[in-house]
Amino acid sequence: MSVVLSPASPLLLVLAIFLVSLLVVLSAAAWFTRRLEALCDRLDLSAGMLSMLSALGANIPNYVASIVAIAGGQLDVGIGIIIGSNIYNLAIVLGISALAAPGSNGISLQLKEKHDVLIIAYYAIAITLTTQVAIWLLPRTPFVQFTDAPLWSLIALFLALILTIILFSSFILHIVRRPHPSHAGSIVKQEVTLQTAPASLKRLIVEVLLALAVALGGVILLVKSGEQLTADVHMPAVLAGLLVLAVATSLPNTVVAVILVRTGRMAACVEEIFSSNSINATLGIALPLLLWHTLLQDHLLLVLDGPFILLLTLGMIVCIRIDRLNRITGIFLLLSYAVWVGLHLLIHAK
Repeated sequence: MSVVLSPASPLLLVLAIFLVSLLVVLSAAAWFTRRLEALCDRLDLSAGMLSMLSALGANIPNYVASIVAIAGGQLDVGIGIIIGSNIYNLAIVLGISALAAPGSNGISLQLKEKHDVLIIAYYAIAITLTTQVAIWLLPRTPFVQFTDAPLWSLIALFLALILTIILFSSFILHIVRRPHPSHAGSIVKQEVTLQTAPASLKRLIVEVLLALAVALGGVILLVKSGEQLTADVHMPAVLAGLLVLAVATSLPNTVVAVILVRTGRMAACVEEIFSSNSINATLGIALPLLLWHTLLQDHLLLVLDGPFILLLTLGMIVCIRIDRLNRITGIFLLLSYAVWVGLHLLIHAK
């Protein structure tokens, strides 16, 4: 899908395109999630497989946009999209999910579910840490203060990226091999189930792929119009990637997570968020950095944004362990995101 917006495009027209594409993306994401749930029910797949497949599909716009940016020489924008998306997932998506969960206690996990979710969270923080190390090893960072990186830093960078990919492969293998209860005990019955609205396996697969294609096409238009809007208001490219484009490409993930938690699949919802961050970091940072790496210009990605992701992930691990993914936690997450955005706006305004 090729979309070209002229620099002279009227602001209101670009805004209208942005809003229409936003509605298309949200609708397609909801359709994708419903059909994927039905497909997982039909194949009797575990909550872990549902969360991983949901994350892979819903985050295609994130890691594809990052790969394109890094391959095009916009390293800061590409890394900013992934870091901004992962912060958005933890603070906004998880925060909204905690508020949207049925009942008054927020997200509540059973003992087995908590154990499974924590393992996925440990993978997420390990992958986040190795990718952050890799970013610190890029040329012209405070740790490697050279335009032409020395051999030792290139070797260390390569090892950090390979370790990230190994951890991600182990994560996928864990999900595939993880045992799960029988279909009746592990899957929450939906308002419309396969028993009341039967659909062929072929039709479900076609609908999942079609919904994914519509969502991806909508996101491309969303990102293009978002880039035009940020350029019209003279927003720095790095800030546009970290905030505007990161949020735009993460909207399908928001819809996926909220639908999962509203239909009672709370463990799948939380796992989907942590899985999303692992997928984004591996496919959107580690994989393209193996092929392309240039100078990193914006060091806020190192000293502010990277540590913030680690703190958020650690905080959510603690909350899961002590059963505190409630509405208060959700409000705190939303406020923390607002503070983070405010810091960036304040710093870039100087």
